[in-house]
Amino acid sequence: MIDGLREPVYLAPTLRPILDTVLIWALRTCHWVRVTSGNDHIHAWNSLHYTNQAVDLMSDNLDELNSFLSRIGYRTLYQVRGHFNHVHVELASRGLAD
Repeated sequence: MIDGLREPVYLAPTLRPILDTVLIWALRTCHWVRVTSGNDHIHAWNSLHYTNQAVDLMSDNLDELNSFLSRIGYRTLYQVRGHFNHVHVELASRGLAD
C-alpha cells in the first residue's frame, strides 16, 4: 500500500509510472511505501520535484526499494546527503520526461 505522509501531497499525473511500479513492488514484497513529497515541499533550487518529475518515498525496506528502482533504470538518491531516511526517485533518468 502507498500512503502519503503530509496532507495534501501533490502528485502530478507525470509521476504515475513511478507510483504504479512502486505499488506493484509493495504488493509483491508485502512492504509498505509512503510518499513523503511530490511537488509540495521545499527542495533544492534545481530539483526535479518542481517540474513534477521526482517523488520521495519511505518504506519499511528502503534498501530493497532503492535497489529495485535502480535496477529497473530509475535514477535514485539514497544514502547520500539529504536522502538518508527516504529514496528520491526521478522520472527523467528513464527518458520518460524532458
